[in-house]
Amino acid sequence: MKKIVIAIQIVVLILAVVKIASVFGVLQKADDWTSAAFGPVQALAQPAGVPVAEKPVKEVTIEGLSTTPPVVRDAMEDTLSKQRDLAGALAAQRAELDLRENAVRTEEQRLLALRKEIVEKIDLLKSLEEKIAVSLDAGREQEIKRYKDMAKVYEATPPAKAGPMMEKLDTKTAAGITINMKRENAGALWAFISPQKAVEITREITRAGGYKDN
Repeated sequence: MKKIVIAIQIVVLILAVVKIASVFGVLQKADDWTSAAFGPVQALAQPAGVPVAEKPVKEVTIEGLSTTPPVVRDAMEDTLSKQRDLAGALAAQRAELDLRENAVRTEEQRLLALRKEIVEKIDLLKSLEEKIAVSLDAGREQEIKRYKDMAKVYEATPPAKAGPMMEKLDTKTAAGITINMKRENAGALWAFISPQKAVEITREITRAGGYKDN
């Protein structure tokens, strides 16, 4: 028993010396050497059935290097961030498309209103044109009737008297009367009309579409 106590004291003394030497850099790998050299002694010093205490593991710090573990980005958070960015971009694009669609719809409504206004004006102009045409036709018919009535008067008047009367009329009226007279009666008047007046009446008759025989 006394030998065992002495052996334990020697082991403790040797371990203390080794630890002091490792602190001052005298020995390298002291723990490995101690385990190899004095393993049997420790086995003898340890009573049977008593477990050997495990040596605590030293925390080794390398000077000049950071022992802080690198920050690992959360893959899920990165995915969610990308999805949020994509959703924001899609929302902005959708808003821009809505603005363009509203602008196009507004322009279409303006064009439809303008088209409706133009169609209404065209219809109004057509209606006015028809009214004017009817009015012109009515006026034309009245004018023709008037020329026919006057032609009958000039036909009933002797050429010697009707010729000087025709000379004093304006060219258009004289041509209108002459057109509605019978050829032989109109020809009889030329002897009592000056050549200049006869030329003017002839030009007006040609412009109006020629002589109409009754």
